[in-house]
Amino acid sequence: MGGEPVRFGLLHLLAPAVLPRLAAETFDAARVDGAGFFGLFWRIALPMSKPALAITFILEFQASWVDLLKPLVYLRDESLFTLPRGLKSVLDQFGQGGQREWEVVMAANVLVVLPMFLLFAVAGKYIMQGISVSGSKE
Repeated sequence: MGGEPVRFGLLHLLAPAVLPRLAAETFDAARVDGAGFFGLFWRIALPMSKPALAITFILEFQASWVDLLKPLVYLRDESLFTLPRGLKSVLDQFGQGGQREWEVVMAANVLVVLPMFLLFAVAGKYIMQGISVSGSKE
């Protein structure tokens, strides 16, 4: 069904869960040092919110990466197909009918899944930090 439910819910649930955890004393100390509103955001709130922002980015990317419904409805020109829509086209061409060529379908599957696998491998530390931060008690 696309990524809209994920996009709407995740952004509105993560911000109230992460931002109150930022220590008020840290902001007060930065104000005493002369930091303005932009400095408080850029130097304190943003770095402390990195795990939550990374998880949000990963899940947003994944939701739009696997979206098949909208491209299936809207796209007709093969040069504009997204990867899931192209994978559906490959499945229709090689995976059905009398002579199935599953090796072609599976090779296309690997090519579609590989970027998401690499993203999760690179961003795994942020996922673990986000889990540990969300599970900690003050």
